[in-house]
Amino acid sequence: MKYAIDRASWSPEDREEFEQMLAEICGRTTDSAERIDLAEALLNDAVQGQRFWARQVERACLRDGLGAEIRRYEDRNRVMFAHDGRVLSMPAKQARRVQVDDGRTVFQRELIELWPWAQIEDKRAEAIRARRTYDDKVAHYDRLLALRVLCPDSASPDEAARQLGIDLQTYLARPAEAA
Repeated sequence: MKYAIDRASWSPEDREEFEQMLAEICGRTTDSAERIDLAEALLNDAVQGQRFWARQVERACLRDGLGAEIRRYEDRNRVMFAHDGRVLSMPAKQARRVQVDDGRTVFQRELIELWPWAQIEDKRAEAIRARRTYDDKVAHYDRLLALRVLCPDSASPDEAARQLGIDLQTYLARPAEAA
C-alpha cells in the first residue's frame, strides 16, 4: 500500500515549492536517471532546510521503494501453470485487500491459492481493467503510427502532423474513423 502524501496539510507556499522542484527537474533533463539524481539532491536539500513537505515526500518515496523491494523479493517465488499451449510463470503470492479487526482495509500478499473465491474474482476484474488500459496505450501508439503511413518521409508524429498541416492533439482526440 502506498504511503499517502497529505498535500492538504501543506501551505500553498509548500505546494508551490514542491511543484517548482518538480518543474525544475523535468525542465533540466528527460533522462530518467538524471532526473532521479536531481530529485534526490533537491529533496535532500529541502529536508536539510527543514521544509515541512520534504519529510512527507521523503517518507512516501522511502516506503514505496521498500514496498517495491519486498514485492520483488516475494515475486521470486513462482508458480507454473499451463495456458494456450504454453507453460507460464506467475508470482505465487499476490496482493489482496483485507479488512482487519479495527475496520481498516489493508493489503496483504498471500498465496493466491488460499484466497476466497470472491477475492480471486476481484483480482480477475482488476486484471481486465489493467488490460483495457494496456489496450488503450496500444491504440494511442497505433494512432501515432498511422501518421507514418500518411507521411512516410517524416521522422516523428509531430513532424508528420506539421507536414500534413494538422494539429496533433486535435487529430488524436478525434475518433479514428474521422481522422
